Amino acid sequence: MSNTHRLSAVLQCIEENRFSVSKLIQGILESTETSTKLARESLERDGARICAYLYNHTNSRQPVLSWSFTLVTDGDNFMGELGGDEDEGGDQETLKKRWRRAATRNTALGMIKTVVCISIMLHNSNERCNYLQAILGLFCHSTGVPEKVVEVLAHAGLSVSLTSIHHAVSSISKEISVKIKKEVQSMCSAFAYDNFDMDFKTAQPTIEHSSRFVSATSATVIPLFGVSDPAALRCSAELWQRDSRNPAATSPFKEIRSMLQYHKKDTYNKQLHPNKLSPRSEAFAWHVRSILVNQCTSFGHFSSLLREPDIIDKIPVHKMNQIPCRAMNIKQSTPDGNIEVLDNLLRQGGIGDKSDKHFVLELDADMSEYVILVHGDLLTKEHIDSVKDTRRIEGTPQNRFQYVVFMPGLFHYKMACADPL
Repeated sequence: MSNTHRLSAVLQCIEENRFSVSKLIQGILESTETSTKLARESLERDGARICAYLYNHTNSRQPVLSWSFTLVTDGDNFMGELGGDEDEGGDQETLKKRWRRAATRNTALGMIKTVVCISIMLHNSNERCNYLQAILGLFCHSTGVPEKVVEVLAHAGLSVSLTSIHHAVSSISKEISVKIKKEVQSMCSAFAYDNFDMDFKTAQPTIEHSSRFVSATSATVIPLFGVSDPAALRCSAELWQRDSRNPAATSPFKEIRSMLQYHKKDTYNKQLHPNKLSPRSEAFAWHVRSILVNQCTSFGHFSSLLREPDIIDKIPVHKMNQIPCRAMNIKQSTPDGNIEVLDNLLRQGGIGDKSDKHFVLELDADMSEYVILVHGDLLTKEHIDSVKDTRRIEGTPQNRFQYVVFMPGLFHYKMACADPL
């Protein structure tokens, strides 16, 4: 009889007796009968080989590795959490889940302790081996940890010194500043900014030293996907000639005519076939079916028939990179605040109008002929529109902010569309 037939016979016998392999091994090891002596000695002798088989198997490697690592690094805690009487722990399934969670948690804790100990020993032998210490030091700096605490952590080998932290922050700021100028001066990037609030609380507030609430602005530079030639954005003068704000516009835009042409060429809302719905109605119908299938238990068995909605104009998926700008102590909830923010971003990016007195010919790039995409919320758009309305009589493109092409985010587009409903 071949090994396959023998294995099938043994497994069939186990199933008929409503047994499992794990219970079989447990029963053999716990049995004191003479009939199981040979099997028990075989398991005890080949225990290492069985563990090796389990480790070499792809599906069982991770549980075996987690169990063995936890058992070695934190044996007492492991036995305390995984052991105990079954009567107090609930049913077997609950115990198994608890064991798995405990094993995963203890494995992670053991790994953290190991990495910390090795990092401290490496840092003690060579000060340049300070990867963990540098990360913890920058984290403490970013979260406002008191300097005394940082000094204690540095003496304990868990952080770099305060001087090293300050040098690292300065170095990172310089590197990011260079990246910002390089990306912005390519004229193939956009700005996005929004406000954020901070409340600096004092330990003992008094009249002279009360809590200080600061409203500032954060911004980021977003390289434009698919735009490699800056000539595509070199249209500031042409747009200004057709802008309705231009007092001397030659052929101002007629938005109503453009919208009429758009509706005439529209195929999304039209029923092109008498026996089929329009693409818009098909999309609405799919969403209704999706709600019924995913939210109502009575329709759950139709999930395999739901499929995906028809693609109308699919946006290609790509990874978006960004470069954070320096935070600005500017309140951008007013039109004047938005003027300061945009001027500050132009200075950070090293671009401007060559007729400006602050323009440095050797370092800055002339952006008077280009447009820049700016992203923000709807209130920011209102403020920028107000600025462009009041600055339209200025003499330079930068002063009248004609370079700004504002584009709200998708969420704010949805808000604007939902507001009239």
